[in-house]
Amino acid sequence: MEPLTPQIMHKLVFTILVHGLPDAQTNVAYEILLEAQNNPNPQVRELAVVALSELPVPAAKRVAALAKGTRDAAARVRRRAARALGDFGVHALPAVPVLVNGLKDGDTSVRRDSAGTLGRLGPAAVSAAAGLVGLLAEPDTRSRVVAATALKRIGRGAVPALVEGLRQGDPDLHARITAVLNHLAPDDPDVRAAIRAAEAEDERCRAMAGTTTHTAPLTLAVV
Repeated sequence: MEPLTPQIMHKLVFTILVHGLPDAQTNVAYEILLEAQNNPNPQVRELAVVALSELPVPAAKRVAALAKGTRDAAARVRRRAARALGDFGVHALPAVPVLVNGLKDGDTSVRRDSAGTLGRLGPAAVSAAAGLVGLLAEPDTRSRVVAATALKRIGRGAVPALVEGLRQGDPDLHARITAVLNHLAPDDPDVRAAIRAAEAEDERCRAMAGTTTHTAPLTLAVV
């Protein structure tokens, strides 16, 4: 077989995306793309992920291959794989654990795209709630917005993790958590009590630090 180079992979990806493949060649292409995930060139591995996401083979096989991509050594490959998994709906549920791991990735874009895909899975991604709450502390604004959106899509199943988050972090994080809780459970008495407790603790900490400066009341805060 001709060695897999970026140029050859470009041709294969283009064929799959634009022209499709005859049924007789689909399984051969799948095996080639799986092998390409081990190529030393990260561009080849990234192109393999692109092609695998569109190849007309059973979704379970593609999801398994893309899940492997989320563990790639190159952030560009991990990011591409995490994003592609969002197109598989319920078929992507077996990949939830690797996407949750992606929330702790060293690369900001990988964390953000993992969060975005988990949000697309909605309530079925409830196991990711704690990791998404942690992402609300990100310095990157886009990451915080994506995490908040994902938590809202998960729904009330995310409330326990959000309430737990009020017991950690700083006033800024508490404000972001409160904004999501106000959306998900505005009339829940236990949630209101947890928010009031966080407000009181933040006020106590500000008093001990000798300042009362804050940007907005927690109950009115936005992400």
